[in-house]
Amino acid sequence: MLKVTKAGNWKLYWGVMPLPDGAEALGIVKRDSGTGVLIKLANGNYVQGNASGFRTLDQKAVKDALSRSDAAATLGSMGGSVTSQAKAAAARANGRKGGRPKKS
Repeated sequence: MLKVTKAGNWKLYWGVMPLPDGAEALGIVKRDSGTGVLIKLANGNYVQGNASGFRTLDQKAVKDALSRSDAAATLGSMGGSVTSQAKAAAARANGRKGGRPKKS
């Protein structure tokens, strides 16, 4: 099973070396055989990078994992974004009183 996380410090797995020309770090990839940085090479292939070395990845599995990651991010961002008329009115009233109270 392949899991992709777009957030996170991928440099922990890659180090200080620059990525190859035209390559792009997309996040962190976890699979049964280890964890590393997910890199999209200039030719469009996805690889796992560890300490300036590469491991091949199943291209279909990576694309599936990326689409699951995108779908989860979209659903998560929708979770708290609903603003009702009541919420908007309460925010305006709170603003007239000076806004949110300071933490003590």
